[in-house]
Amino acid sequence: MTEPSVRAAASDLAFLTTGSTDGVLPAMDGGISDGGMSDSGISDGGDQAAVQADRLLVLRSSVPRQGGRLPVTAVDESALFPALEEAYGLGRWRAWRRTDHGSSNLSWFVRTDAGDVVLRRSHNLKTVAGAEFECALIDHLRGHGYPAPPVERTRDGSISVQVEGILHMVTRLMPGRAYDPGDAAQLVEVARGLGRYHAIVSELSMPGYRERSSGLATLGQVGQEKLYAAVEVMASLLDADAGAALREDARYLADRMEQLNVGLGGRQKDLTSMVIHGSYGQSAVLMDEGRLSAVLDFDRSAQELLGLDLAYALRSFCFNGPIRRAGFGLDPDRCRTFLHHYRSHAPLAESDLAAMPDVFQAQRLMVVVKKCENLLTKQALIPRQTQDAAKFARIMDREASCIRLLMDNPFTITEDA
Repeated sequence: MTEPSVRAAASDLAFLTTGSTDGVLPAMDGGISDGGMSDSGISDGGDQAAVQADRLLVLRSSVPRQGGRLPVTAVDESALFPALEEAYGLGRWRAWRRTDHGSSNLSWFVRTDAGDVVLRRSHNLKTVAGAEFECALIDHLRGHGYPAPPVERTRDGSISVQVEGILHMVTRLMPGRAYDPGDAAQLVEVARGLGRYHAIVSELSMPGYRERSSGLATLGQVGQEKLYAAVEVMASLLDADAGAALREDARYLADRMEQLNVGLGGRQKDLTSMVIHGSYGQSAVLMDEGRLSAVLDFDRSAQELLGLDLAYALRSFCFNGPIRRAGFGLDPDRCRTFLHHYRSHAPLAESDLAAMPDVFQAQRLMVVVKKCENLLTKQALIPRQTQDAAKFARIMDREASCIRLLMDNPFTITEDA
């Protein structure tokens, strides 16, 4: 049994989201407004076309994450699960166990009377608007036959439940097993799966409208300031030589951040922007008898540069060797295979391919900014220790080495080289 975190009174424990950004409704009053709404939260006079239009409207603009993640706290399952069981019409929640993976969210496999589901307890950065965006995207994909996990609605048609201020979403458990990197046929399948995803979401882009990349924006002044702030916190806990090395790495990373913010930023009009998956890698796919049976983890989906999705996927599926986390080891043959089968389902502009050497670097630097942002958030609550500083210095050294390698050996992505 875990220790409870800050706990609300029982009558105020659960809140159901209304499915709009207007707010939340207390679970105790049934979650139904007085404005002629049905149990699904849809106006009785509306039709399915209007519902679909509303969902597409939600997908016109993404919801970038703001701030840093709080430390993961213990969960009082004895209070959480009865509240969720009451909110959802799935019968009894008979058994559950934590999933093995997940760094920012907590998830459980749950056996209910209505079947097996997955419960996700989101991090503190997940908002109602972000949940709406994710759910609308999944609905849109499933409407095209894409194997995304359906979101379970509550008894009153809501897409999520707030417990102690944290959003919880329930999806159906999808069939399949983990991706096997040694199976060449599975590489073909996941490449086609990403191409199919991009082909489906491409219809969401409005002609003439381009939303500036929020990821690239983080590499500007604000992101560089967060980098320097985090480095100063950590450097003060290190000896003089280690602190100096950390500051030198930070100067190099900040300089490259500025170059990419300006350089790639100036080329955005020539680059494809769409609702990317955000984390299309080995942990986000399930395979069943050699076929792609499920694509998971739409939590990071956002309107962004297509190249960021491609860079993430290539780094995950096309590595060669055990040091891929440091940015090395991309296998050109695997990349060619991936691109060939990706293009069998979705076009890929030459301008996007040409930008990939810079996009690989930008993606790594976005991760650096997020790590710094998370560190500063945690520092405000629990001061960091010497071991934290040493770990942070190793990460910054690794990322600086990775960027230098990519600068000296730009990995040009084509099907011919």
